[in-house]
Amino acid sequence: MRSRLSGLFLLSIASLAPPADLGAADREKTPGDGTLLSRSEKAFSGGNLKEAEALYAMASEATPSSAPVLVSLAAVKTRLGKTEESRALLRRALSMDLSNGPAWLLLGMNALELKNDDEALADLMQAVCHDQGNPRPHNYLGIAAGRKGWSDVAEQELRRAVQLNPDYADANFNLAVLYLARTPPLIELARRHYQQALDLGAVRDGALEARLAKSVANPSGAPSPSAAVP
Repeated sequence: MRSRLSGLFLLSIASLAPPADLGAADREKTPGDGTLLSRSEKAFSGGNLKEAEALYAMASEATPSSAPVLVSLAAVKTRLGKTEESRALLRRALSMDLSNGPAWLLLGMNALELKNDDEALADLMQAVCHDQGNPRPHNYLGIAAGRKGWSDVAEQELRRAVQLNPDYADANFNLAVLYLARTPPLIELARRHYQQALDLGAVRDGALEARLAKSVANPSGAPSPSAAVP
């Protein structure tokens, strides 16, 4: 499912997956020479979240010093709605490896979900710092900045996400929201990024389309309060 944030900004918890950077050392320490981790990943990708949770928990017990395994377990917890358990696991992971970008990213996503916007900003700035080439931290930092009303920072981060991955549907969608919320709204830019998001598989959004239609009908008028980014 997709959670609506900052008016129409998208936080895609449903697309959240465990980090893919589990190294050979982590796999060798788990039962069956990494088979347990492979089973965990297969369960997660197949949508069997309860099974994935149990398997990742076993992998974490087998490799208690592995921050990536803890982050993977935290990702499953977040998908299951167990946000506080996820946050505790992520703090443990960061106590082992303070430069773990995926841990900071997921911690920031959890903070966004809980509407802890200041905490989200701090966590996501760390995520960007430790994972500069990953578009996802830039997208979520853009959401966090948008919530604070920092439209220039939000645009910078969302544009960076799209530069890093032009096929990133959610970042394109979020740029459309941001441009539509400007005074006056940047209608053509908003339309372009919304269409790009649709072409990349995003679901049509009636509320956003209504805002686009209203802006076209009254291009010189100021946007209504409901169109503003909170």
